[in-house]
Amino acid sequence: MRILYNHVEQNMYRTYDYMSYISHPLRKLSHAVRSFLQKKPHALDFSSGKLLDGFAEMYERQTRYGVKPEFNINSIEISVKKSKSKNNKNQSAIGSDEEKVIVNVYQTTVLRKDFCDLVHFAKENQNPTDPKVLIIAPISGHFATLLRDTVQRMIPKHDVYITDWKSMRNVPLAAGSFNLDNYLSYLIDFLHYIGPHVHVMAVCQPSVQVIALAAIMEDANDPCRPASIIPMGGPIDPRANPTDVNRLAESHSLSWFERKFLTIVPDGHPGSGRRVYPGFIQLTAFINMNPGFHYRAHTKFLEDKILDNSTGVDKHATFYDEYLSVLDMDDIYYLETIEKIFQTYELPRGIMKYKGNVVDLRAIKRCALMTIEGEKDDISAPGQTFAVHKMCANIPEEMREHYLQRGVGHYGVFSGSKWRSMVAPKIEEFIGKFDPMVGIHNSL
Repeated sequence: MRILYNHVEQNMYRTYDYMSYISHPLRKLSHAVRSFLQKKPHALDFSSGKLLDGFAEMYERQTRYGVKPEFNINSIEISVKKSKSKNNKNQSAIGSDEEKVIVNVYQTTVLRKDFCDLVHFAKENQNPTDPKVLIIAPISGHFATLLRDTVQRMIPKHDVYITDWKSMRNVPLAAGSFNLDNYLSYLIDFLHYIGPHVHVMAVCQPSVQVIALAAIMEDANDPCRPASIIPMGGPIDPRANPTDVNRLAESHSLSWFERKFLTIVPDGHPGSGRRVYPGFIQLTAFINMNPGFHYRAHTKFLEDKILDNSTGVDKHATFYDEYLSVLDMDDIYYLETIEKIFQTYELPRGIMKYKGNVVDLRAIKRCALMTIEGEKDDISAPGQTFAVHKMCANIPEEMREHYLQRGVGHYGVFSGSKWRSMVAPKIEEFIGKFDPMVGIHNSL
């Protein structure tokens, strides 16, 4: 019976690969059509030509084999104190003691592991007193580049690191399996590498892990324990305000998820033979959650093509190039996440374990806590993240904060205009209260 199951598992991924290979000639044709139209500008003077170009571009984007995007954060605008020797004509804020300057940003992989790299974004002339921030990206389908806006907004006033998780189809079987214990061990290793006084932001699913991380490291009196933790839109206690995502996890057995969604990476990939929850299934689930949105987005894209609205076209392309790039998850990690976070609620029930020992949230006493939620979040609804305040009873009241951002859904918590102008400043202010270097920074 297991042999038959293995055959079915492999066929699922093989079918996906075959469909990608089969569509390759049509992608080439679409590319040729677009190249022809670009070389014949008069063809794009007509709506029919623009529409054809739009359909060809859509087909190329929808059928290309997922490639990990780049962060492409090469420079950033920061505020610096004015130099007395400079002429006021060159200053952008006359009358203020600060001016805006553009500085280079250097992305470096500073620590490599089998399943994840630690990436550092260093600014040109990085101020050593900038608070250190580790952003924990979720392993939930997309690459860490989904948090590009999060990273970019935090760089000006912070020394930023991020977890860059790998797609399991690219991790050889020799590396072993990956589970929640491995996840927490990686985070501990990353904090040891960065050093003391790190502020840890966790976006969505790793909000659970960051709470456990703080408890484990405080309990061990680890000098590199987080200075503060900032879970954002995470399912810390899904029972507080269940969503359709939570109800799906509750309504089926773990074996159902195993039979329905797990598959084996076929030959031709570095991770050949590894059992995974493939990104293409997760992407299908994402799209099926809100098909109307994607239909309207693609219709608007074609309209923008016809109307020569380059801003709208570029915005659509940027969003979908990221959205359609997905990674595969290890089977054990996937099943443990469903079971321990969404079915048995181990953290809020006080029964979560790390390496066989119960994670005691009462140990968190010196770590500041700020929770962030989005009013319209339909994945981790308001209340699910806030629930951690009751769970961490020994954190002093003056070291706690909660912020609910009005008018945003799940992605608006960490991306978009309200993230940049409203959420991020709240986080900056909170970090400033609990970073030992901020006082030094402000006196310079």
